[in-house]
Amino acid sequence: MELMEKVAYLKGMVDMAEFDPAAKETKVLRALIDAVDEMAQTVAELVEANSQMCEVIESLDEDLSEVENDLYGEDDEDEDDYGYDEDDDSEEEDIYEVTCPSCGKTFDVDEAMLDEGEINCPACGELLEFDLQIEDPPADGSEDATVTE
Repeated sequence: MELMEKVAYLKGMVDMAEFDPAAKETKVLRALIDAVDEMAQTVAELVEANSQMCEVIESLDEDLSEVENDLYGEDDEDEDDYGYDEDDDSEEEDIYEVTCPSCGKTFDVDEAMLDEGEINCPACGELLEFDLQIEDPPADGSEDATVTE
């Protein structure tokens, strides 16, 4: 039974019980049933309003999905949560070529390896130290900043 039907059933039961209309208990019972009736009507209105809001939200969600597809294209498996392609070459770190002074072998290092300050040569195991400092340009501006190793 729906809530409104239950309230109507209660009203009918009170009417059929033939309570004394002048009795205090009857007045209290009728006041309680009137309050429950108002609550049931309010709940019914809220349920209807909620249903309408859900329809609007679903419509907005569909519209937003269309806009996202227009802006970002279809979902890709290689994209993270922000739409960036994880395999995109433009986000790679700079790679530097280093030649070992001991064995003469050349190998690649990235910025993270250089920031550590030292690395073992993969060919001979010699410890290579890096001291990267950017010097301020001369006051006359004639030379570019230099990097020392």
